[in-house]
Amino acid sequence: MLEFDEQLYLLIGDRLLHGSLPYVELWDRKPIGLFLFYAVVRMLGGTGIIQYQIAATLCVAITGSLIWAMARRAAGPIASFGAALCYILLLMTFHGTGGQSPVIYNVLTAIAAWCAFRSNDTDSPARIARLALIAMAMMGTAIQFKYTPVVEGMFFGCYFLWRFWRIHAPIAWTVSVAMAMILVALLPTIAAIGFYAATGHLDAFFQANFLSIFQRHPFPAQTRGGQETLTVTNGLWIILLIPVAIAWRWFKRRSDEKPDFPLILGWIGAALVGFGLLGDFYDFYFITVLLPACILIAPLMRPSRVGFALGCLLLFWPMLSLPSYAFKTGLYQRVAGDLTTAIRPYVQDRCLYVYDGPAVLYLLTNSCAPTRFIYPDHLTNPTEAPALGVDPAAEETRLLATRPGAIVTASSPPIPHVNPATQQLVRAALARDYVLVARVPSPDRIFYVWALRSLHPGPSPIRGASPNMPF
Repeated sequence: MLEFDEQLYLLIGDRLLHGSLPYVELWDRKPIGLFLFYAVVRMLGGTGIIQYQIAATLCVAITGSLIWAMARRAAGPIASFGAALCYILLLMTFHGTGGQSPVIYNVLTAIAAWCAFRSNDTDSPARIARLALIAMAMMGTAIQFKYTPVVEGMFFGCYFLWRFWRIHAPIAWTVSVAMAMILVALLPTIAAIGFYAATGHLDAFFQANFLSIFQRHPFPAQTRGGQETLTVTNGLWIILLIPVAIAWRWFKRRSDEKPDFPLILGWIGAALVGFGLLGDFYDFYFITVLLPACILIAPLMRPSRVGFALGCLLLFWPMLSLPSYAFKTGLYQRVAGDLTTAIRPYVQDRCLYVYDGPAVLYLLTNSCAPTRFIYPDHLTNPTEAPALGVDPAAEETRLLATRPGAIVTASSPPIPHVNPATQQLVRAALARDYVLVARVPSPDRIFYVWALRSLHPGPSPIRGASPNMPF
């Protein structure tokens, strides 16, 4: 229960191994590569929870090592180590302590960026071409974890073409390599499209992957403002240091220096464009920007009084900005355990429905889902209503008619606004057909487990329970 999103990724990865097809039987708009990654992790055994966290840790370790290597081109070993450590620790402030998609695909972006940096060290067209193809393969794969890295991929592709121009490579050679680069970058996406076309589900694939993101309602001003404030607050010091680092690098340039400065400057610009591309400003989207930003600011943490002060500020900021319960172990394990224990007796022969709560409960209880919209936000968030391909109220009516064995709700929604149509339908069903059987407090809200009345005859075991309890 580290984060909402990775619970969904693990759940879809698990159900994919059992034959369920993403976008057709399990709806989300993330690319298929992310779910395949979690499916592979799920094959490692256990519940997959510890396994995906270990896999994410390895990705962070490799990314941190590459940050150190790239920062070393403009900074000393101590400052570069500080930059790598800064990335790892700041992940905590951007909800990146687990398996968020940028935590995973940043390692691919870092490899591509390393290839671009290495291209500055050679004038061999063949060598640059090999590096370019590796970089495009990495970015093409990253795009199948999330589509926004396409901006960085396009920048790296253009940068390699600029390198060919700088070394006066033949035009015909440059064009042929450019075509190969485009093909390599598009291969993973072409493979995904080809698979869904072959299985007859291309329409579902396109609706989820390419259409739904543009069909959503705009976020309310309150929501967007909250996103922007949270991102700026969490990344305050590194955001402030980006223009300082750009100015410092500009004035420190040498005439004989390899062209690393335009590369890092263009890369962070592309990352910022990708961050704002969809109009969402969730703080964990900023993890993509965090990668080049830490490399950019590395020289500022050079061994000096100012560098030491900046390093301390950046490295201690995560501990100051995180809530106190983030450092306590076992809190969410207890919440998940209590919810699982309360739910299991009622989902032996019926499905669980998590109206609002942890999606991982489907996995922990080994329960079926009464709808393909298993991420609670999709049916409860009015922003998503026109983007699902179905009417949320009609889908809510249909799934409630299946009479799930247990329904999970929460004392308050994680978003400021909820869909009133689906909320009223659930409230009416709970008042008519369900009884409250568990009340499980968590650090930020309270979860309620409601059992189908025919499976739990008699009064509610919760004192003061009422079907009109707020959620």
